[in-house]
Amino acid sequence: MSQTKTELLQGNLYINGEWVSEEEQTYFESINPATKELVGTCAAATASQVDDAVKAASTAYSHWKNTSIPERAAFLTKAAELFEDRKEELAQVMTKEMGKPLTESIGEVGVVIATAQYMAGEGRRLFGEIVPAGFPDRDIKMVREPLGVVACITPWNFPVSLASYKMFAALIAGNTVVWKPASEVALSAKIFMEVLHAAGLPKGTINLLTGSGRIVGQKLATHSEVKIISFTGSTEVGQQLAEMSSKTLKRISLELGGKNAVIVLKDADLDKAAEGIVKSAFTTTGQRCTAASRVIVERSVKEELLKKVIALTEEMKIGNGLEQGVVIGPLVNEQQCRLVENYVQKAVEEGGNIALGGHALSELGPCYYMPTIIDNVRSNHTIAQEEIFGPVLAFIEVNGYEEAMSVNNGTMYGLSTSIYTSSLHYASRAAKDAVSGLVYINNGTSNAEMGVAFGGMKMSGNGHREVSHHAFDVMTEWKSVYTNY
Repeated sequence: MSQTKTELLQGNLYINGEWVSEEEQTYFESINPATKELVGTCAAATASQVDDAVKAASTAYSHWKNTSIPERAAFLTKAAELFEDRKEELAQVMTKEMGKPLTESIGEVGVVIATAQYMAGEGRRLFGEIVPAGFPDRDIKMVREPLGVVACITPWNFPVSLASYKMFAALIAGNTVVWKPASEVALSAKIFMEVLHAAGLPKGTINLLTGSGRIVGQKLATHSEVKIISFTGSTEVGQQLAEMSSKTLKRISLELGGKNAVIVLKDADLDKAAEGIVKSAFTTTGQRCTAASRVIVERSVKEELLKKVIALTEEMKIGNGLEQGVVIGPLVNEQQCRLVENYVQKAVEEGGNIALGGHALSELGPCYYMPTIIDNVRSNHTIAQEEIFGPVLAFIEVNGYEEAMSVNNGTMYGLSTSIYTSSLHYASRAAKDAVSGLVYINNGTSNAEMGVAFGGMKMSGNGHREVSHHAFDVMTEWKSVYTNY
């Protein structure tokens, strides 16, 4: 059923505790990739509005950094309660904006709630250090200090959970925030910000700027009053932000792309391996940085594993994420669908064989693509080296563990590696040998638990971590205090 005009949403900017727009404000549309219907319109921030938001955050910082940590934590605890009240509404809008199944969207709001609760608790653990002095009558302590304004720039695949990782860590540490979400999910960001507003956070502490990366993102990256950039997105954009922000010596945290692999040895439980592979490869329609896009499998069990993976994939229901039982939704837009098509075509040209899928599902709509499995892939093929961000899985045969690990480490990325084996020897070796920020043994590549450091190596990031207390390595800096008495 088509939406009526009264059902359409409108998102303005949130600056200094108020929803604002200019007289000549321009707006962009949010389109449902499953139906191509208009979800609503969102304000495109101007350069002057970016300045306004940063100024508001900078002004609020002097008060917020001196607010006691238990009081900061109380705001996050209140926000967790309010997110629970609006969980279904927020999940519905997320699914309409970027297409993921409603069950995934509801789960993502659950992550936001858990993150708010976790970071509220971490406020009590922002410990410093007491250091023995080298001279008599002297005390030395080291304390964590906030830095100021944090620019959080987040992608469309996880519209609110990734924002919560960044924003809640920044806030509990005593920083203030300017948030630039991806344009595809700007209305989800609006609801997220409404919840934080209702939680009573002081004016200027949090600010929302929707609009283009070219205007908003670049302005934040070069603004002298922004002290930290926390970005999740593509490696290419991360490199650009790092270059732009270097001129003002900003601290920058980058969580970037991946070319994640599941290694399956001949002694593995193939049923469990197949289940983990399918979930890692095709949930969120493969549009996640930790998605499995390579299966590196010992030759003797490849055919059996391939059959099991195909069978499980064929059972997955594809369609509108709001429909009951759907586990694979559309890609976020038509451009992403064309990108996937081009990668699959390139894989065939380089010698790959399509074992399943390999085509768009135009009968469902212009943004749907059949989950695709490609066999006979070599480790140097394009599809084995470049991030696709879609439902495409490449099978690569190897002769044993040594070759498997060499193939796994043979890309520019280093985010997530999984290995299935019943051998303690190879499991233990993989934990050490994999050049990945995340290593999973007898589990898929896409999984994160609260309190566990999340991030990648090589071109998957710049060494910083999220989700755990290690986020404070980004959000604070050390101050050493010497007291002679």
